[in-house]
Amino acid sequence: MRSRITVALSFNSWCAEHGHDAIDLDRLRRLKRSYPKVYGKAQAPNPGRWLSHHEAFGRLVPVCQDGTLIGLRDELVIRFGLAGMRKAEIVNLTWRNLAVLPAVEWIGKGNRPRRIQLGQSFLDALTHWRDAYPNPADDSPVICRTAGTTRPRIDWHHGYRPDTSSLHKIVTRRAEQAGLGHVAPHDLRRSAAAILHHATENSGAHHFDLLDMQRVLGHADPATTMRRKRIVRS
Repeated sequence: MRSRITVALSFNSWCAEHGHDAIDLDRLRRLKRSYPKVYGKAQAPNPGRWLSHHEAFGRLVPVCQDGTLIGLRDELVIRFGLAGMRKAEIVNLTWRNLAVLPAVEWIGKGNRPRRIQLGQSFLDALTHWRDAYPNPADDSPVICRTAGTTRPRIDWHHGYRPDTSSLHKIVTRRAEQAGLGHVAPHDLRRSAAAILHHATENSGAHHFDLLDMQRVLGHADPATTMRRKRIVRS
């Protein structure tokens, strides 16, 4: 509701500025204030999760490492999510976005250029996937869908549609296997901020500051990152 009211407020503000009939803007602003900001699926049956480093990389990632290509695909999905990528961004990744490894570059939300640097374990998994991928073109999807039911296999060169729940199923299934309960794809993005926030030295000094987290999450405004950081759970 808050999002829809914001759209209506923006449209009517434009109308007022250009001499067109508009709804009472003060009334819209009061209505918007009646719907406070929420974050982390606060109103959903499954609340938002913030995985620790051990839960993410000590339990969730290893459960995918079963020696199969489907397991390798699922590991990449989870690693991209833990790197701060949104579900739609993971689905839309092509090999062109990986042309300058170990960096991954793409256009994120709001048409903002995004860039992450892969660690060695992530890069090794991606290299194994690339070696198994038959003749990948620049516009081939990095994450391929699964085909078949009795004997599932990777359907090379065919990715998921952004509006499908397939990535959600991948993450939730692997989280259940890891004994973590319900974990959604966006929980991985939240966990990226949480892991950075809790990375400290013995003295308690943080390895990463607010701007580091802002770059990882791709927020245009550091205030947005600060709001997310405030609700990161210990």
